[in-house]
Formats: sequence, C-alpha cells, structure tokens
Amino acid sequence: MNIRLYLLFILISFAPWIALNADERHDEPAAAARVFYSELRRLGIRSLPTVAEWEPFTLRATPGLTGMIERAQKEQAEFRKEFPDEKPPWVDGDLFSSLFEGPQHFEIGEAKIIGERAEVPVNCVHNEGGDTAKWTDILILTKTKNGWLVDDLRYGGTWDFAAQGTLRDALVPEGK
Repeated sequence: MNIRLYLLFILISFAPWIALNADERHDEPAAAARVFYSELRRLGIRSLPTVAEWEPFTLRATPGLTGMIERAQKEQAEFRKEFPDEKPPWVDGDLFSSLFEGPQHFEIGEAKIIGERAEVPVNCVHNEGGDTAKWTDILILTKTKNGWLVDDLRYGGTWDFAAQGTLRDALVPEGK
C-alpha cells in the first residue's frame, strides 16, 4: 500500500476519536455538563453504574467522585456475595437525578462559576400518564488541568419522595 494512502487511512480512521477527545478537555463547564449528562442518558445509566459503564466517565469526573463510585461498586458486589437473595444497594432509582424514573428530556443551563468550581443547572422533564414533572438538578464541576470535571450533583426536586441532598450523599452506605 502506498504510504500516503496508508497515512490517509489512519487519519480518517482516527478522525472521530480525535474530534471526540478534542472535546474531552471541557474548557467550559456547561459543555462538560452536557457531555456528562448526555452520555449518562444515552447509555441508560440510572442506578449505580457497573465498572465497565463507569470507565468512560473517569475522564469526565473528578477522582473524588470516581473513588466514591468505585467504593460503592465494591460494597454492592460484596453485598451480592453475602446476601444473594436480597436486593443490593443502589439498584433502584436514578442516582443521577431527583426523580426515581429519571428525566426523559434535559437542558443544560448557564453555568455559575465561582473560582475553580462551577454550578450548572440541569433542567429536567419527565412525562408519564399525562402528568409532567419538571425540576432542576445542579451539577457541581471542578476546574482541573484536564478541564472541567463533574464532582457532584445536588438534587433539586421538591416533591415528596424526591431524592434529597447530593449524589455524594447518596453514595454513602446507610448507617455509615
């Protein structure tokens, strides 16, 4: 094969990867939030993600949040071994939004930047049986040398049984 054709083939083959990774730095918090939330929804991740599901998010989340997810994954695996007939923690409900069922649609709002941290509103909508739930959760991002990374999520639902507190709170095992 001609070397020029070979190089062109390589360039074309890697062009989507290069374009995707060019956006990986997330120089704007709203863009980082959009990619993070879009990928969660595209992959259908609602409960605690598996190790394989979380792997791509390690580039989009802070080491602190990733560490909490990984600890929860280990605890969930240990629970399954110890109590195989019982439901393990973090399998029911959407960990990444206020609503148990999660949003069907979302829109990223304007980021509020405070130094090295940013709060990005995620305006969510869920329709079911003629009822519409609307709420705003807040993604918390931290600026790093690799761009803006998701560090937490503050739940914003105000109805009975809405998730309360933050994603980090939700990842702490009950009784600890």
